[in-house]
Parts: sequence; C-alpha cells; structure tokens
Amino acid sequence: MDLNRYEQYFLKGEWHVHTNYTDGNNTVVEYCEKASEIGIPLIAFTEHVRRDLTYDFNDFLDEVAKAREIYPELIILSGCEAKVLLNGEIDVEKWILKKSDIVIFSYHNFPPNLELYLSTLEKVIKNPFVDVWGHPGLFLKKNKINLERKNLFKIFAHLKINNVYLEDNSKYSLPPKAWLDLCEVFSIKYLCGGDVHSVNEMQIAHPFNLKLNRH
Repeated sequence: MDLNRYEQYFLKGEWHVHTNYTDGNNTVVEYCEKASEIGIPLIAFTEHVRRDLTYDFNDFLDEVAKAREIYPELIILSGCEAKVLLNGEIDVEKWILKKSDIVIFSYHNFPPNLELYLSTLEKVIKNPFVDVWGHPGLFLKKNKINLERKNLFKIFAHLKINNVYLEDNSKYSLPPKAWLDLCEVFSIKYLCGGDVHSVNEMQIAHPFNLKLNRH
C-alpha cells in the first residue's frame, strides 16, 4: 500500500500494535476504544507473523473489519510485522503480504554478523511488499556495533529508492537522532510506532518528542 495517503498521521497515529492474537494483552476493539479515548486518529495493527502461523490471520482481519464499523471516526489499518531471515527474505506467506495494509520488517534474534546484516538489509529493503523498517538499528544497539558512515549512507539511499519508511520507535528510542537527521537529508519519511503490546502502553504521539533523548 502507498502509505503517503496517510502522511498527515505519520506523527499522530500509532503505527505498531500487537494484539492478543500473538503476544499482545488486548483485543483489537480494546485498542480502538483506547485510541478513541485519548485522541489517536489512526491505529495500525501490525501483528506478528510466521510462515507457520499458530492463529488464523483471516480471523484477525475480520476482527479489524468489525472494529472499523464500531469506530468509524478512526482510521484502522491491518498488517503484519515479519522478521528478516538469514537469506534476506521475510518470514511470512505471500498471501498475507497481499492482504496487509502495512508491512513492517524487523530483526529478531539475528546473529551478530555485520556483513550478513548489511546484505540481508539491502535485500529486504528491495522487497516490494515492505513498507516500514521496524525499530531500526536495534540489532546494532544490542550488539554494540557502530556503522561506518559509508554503510549508513548506502542504506539510506536504498530506503529512498525503494520508498521504505523508518519507524520512530518510542519503546526503544530508535533510530538515533543522527538517523532522523539523515531522513531529512535523503527526504525519507518516518512514522511513530510504539511496538505496543497493551492498551496501557498507548500514548499520544507528538512530533516534538521525536528527537528527545536521542544520541
């Protein structure tokens, strides 16, 4: 999906939410109730996926569709968060990608191999189904790896060419401020995602908070 139609909500919506279909604590409707209560205009349900799903993704989509009827004042998107595999593919069936309004790719439990990380990152950014890089830089932060400037510029060039957005993740305070500054240099857009797993974690995203406490 071309997310540009929702650009006015990039810094006001909540773009990364997990429900009780996987490791979240609340239902789709409970999240929507909270969003409506605190004034979040857009909520994106980006449920965890695997190629061997333990839940029915169509049931999840049906629940999102019902929530749209209950809360017509909200923009409610359905989608997924898929982890990057060692071959640079993402761990999700293609039919799910086709049914998703938004697709986030993330690095989870990835080996601390910078060369492999960079090669898979380049490949996944080129995947036509992906929209957003989730908690960008978390792999580097966990493994205490600093990217060379030439590698960082190469990554941002690929993001720009392939129209992939960065997630400004409030949970992990990522990406670093320097990366957000580069977004302006490369004209790359970012959107607010809290990697939310309960209604208690939902908060009103605010553009003036984006670069606070970043290094």
